[in-house]
This record gives sequence, structure tokens and C-alpha cells, in this order.
Amino acid sequence: MIRKNFDCPARLVPADLDQLREIVGDGALDYTLVIGLFHFIDRMADLLHVAPEALPKSLRRFEFLRRLTVRIASLIMSKMDLQNRKFNSSYEETLENITPLFEQAMGRKPGDVFAPVKSRPRLIEVFRFILEERVIHTSLNRETLANIHRTVEDALPADIEDAKGFHERPENPVEAFAFVGTRYAYRTTKNMIDDLRRMNYDDVGILDLAIAVAVANYWARTHRLLGFEPELFYLRQVRHFSSF
Repeated sequence: MIRKNFDCPARLVPADLDQLREIVGDGALDYTLVIGLFHFIDRMADLLHVAPEALPKSLRRFEFLRRLTVRIASLIMSKMDLQNRKFNSSYEETLENITPLFEQAMGRKPGDVFAPVKSRPRLIEVFRFILEERVIHTSLNRETLANIHRTVEDALPADIEDAKGFHERPENPVEAFAFVGTRYAYRTTKNMIDDLRRMNYDDVGILDLAIAVAVANYWARTHRLLGFEPELFYLRQVRHFSSF
């Protein structure tokens, strides 16, 4: 499953967790968090050409990124029998906690959309962090977020050639950033960053673009493995706000 997440994530399906379920039961759901977090942090480091624990001070929204990764990492570690903390909230309590933000983003109540992870409510808490970034923290407009999401979904490797070959990238600098960041983020170049600056993205904007690409890659794998609606945290949110 880990190899498939790298080589052909576009082909991921919930059944890919079946072998893990035979060993750890619903604990297999927690592995999606580990995998998603790796792809998030790895892309942040590669897209910005820095170690994930040492983003430049000029990227002043690093504080949010630090808090997000620490909080997600804490959820992961709490499942590794290290006894650093327990997640004591029930599914119902966690669902109630995310509902106001979900309604703000989607214009509707969550209903049963989180049913696939009912046995692991800690995952809903991670999704709340994602919504906070989508709705509250980002400097990007919703059209840009939707465009990044679509680009990531289209660029997601379906075979090893997609993940390692050379391909024509989109002409739009933001789409090119998302395309390269999805297939081989380590190939991001200074010229690509300069193209974004010519579009008037400053350090904060470029960091937000990197976060958006990283989160979209996290989500692209997660919704396939868990059977969520693909548009749960992106396009429907954009459509809701753009209707005003």
C-alpha cells in the first residue's frame, strides 16, 4: 500500500486497507493519517527547498504550519502506544466540534459524510484542521484553491511513468507549481518560484500555495483510501462561496 501511494496513488481504493484490517482491524484507518502526513510534510520541504523543521523566518505564516504538523503528529503518536496523550472525544462530540466550521465552508451540516471514520473520530479532528486552513488561514482566494485541487487530481500519478518521467507541465505558474508538486516536488525550480513572484505572490502567498498543494495531495490519497466524497474539502466549498 505504501508503494502504491508513491507510484500510482490515482489507483488507490478502500480495499487497499484490507490486508491491514486483517491485522489491526479499524486501526488500519490510522495508517491513512501517517501516509497523508508524510506526503504533506515531504511536499512542503521539497516545494520550498527547505527542511520541514526549518522554514525561513521570512515565511511568517510558518507558525500555522508548525502548529498544524505538531498537532497532527500528536494524533499519530498517541496511537503508537507511547502514552503521550489519549483522544477521549467520542464520534458524536468530535462531529459536533467540526459542525460550525463545516457549515461555514459547505453551507450544510456534515450529516453522515464522516461515517467512514466513525470508529476513529481523531481523524475528524485532523479534517477540522484542514478546514481551518481552507476557510480561515489562507491568503488564497477560493478559485485558486479549487484550481490547485483540480490540478492535483489531474496530475496524481496513475503509474510509475507519471511519478518519475518527464512531462509537459501547465503554462500557468500556479498550475505548474501544483503539477510538479504532485508528481515530483523535488524538481521545483527557482524559475518556477520567480514565475509565482511575477504573479505578485509574496513569501506568504508562496507558502500558502505550497500548503494548498501539500494538503491537496494529502486529501487525494485520503479520500480514495477512506471512501470520502472527493470534493468534500475543496470544490463544494468554492461553489458555496462563489454563489454569492
